[in-house]
Amino acid sequence: MKLEKLKRIVLAFVAVLLFAVAGTAAAQGYIGLGAGLTTMDLCDDLFAVGATSCDDEDTGLKLFGGYKFNPNFAVEGAWIDLGEVSASAGGGTVTAEVDGIQVAAVGMIPINPQFGVFGKVGLFLWDGTISATGLGSVSVDGTDIMFGAGVNWNFAQRLGLRAEWERFDIDGDDIDFLSVGIQFNF
Repeated sequence: MKLEKLKRIVLAFVAVLLFAVAGTAAAQGYIGLGAGLTTMDLCDDLFAVGATSCDDEDTGLKLFGGYKFNPNFAVEGAWIDLGEVSASAGGGTVTAEVDGIQVAAVGMIPINPQFGVFGKVGLFLWDGTISATGLGSVSVDGTDIMFGAGVNWNFAQRLGLRAEWERFDIDGDDIDFLSVGIQFNF
């Protein structure tokens, strides 16, 4: 499983680099790295069925890149690790991890040359692992809708910061990702 995850990370990194090469020629690309808090509203349901402890928050990471076709529209791809949730009951523990590739259309409204707001909608091609103490693990995957909104601040000619909220609908369960990141603009 670790080798498969490494392959996905390398694939996502190559995809981001391809975005960067395409963006360099047209001076409209960007790449970046973000980190933040992921939450899945899961613990209330698990406590109702006997869980004695639950942790439905973790650190999320993302590596992203995109191409701006004009000041108001971009296409963005990212590899995102949404972290892990866990719950315990009766001496056993269950954990679930999710990561995947995101492809999204991004609508942007520049407020001035330094500040802007954006919204995005797209698909999240995810892979998850569910593990239970003494029972092993099972891999699951799927493709679901994602959407989000954020702000960006270009504090230098080629460098910017962005803060964003994204929601991922994973087989009917919502995972929220609140992140901050640094972005290199071409």
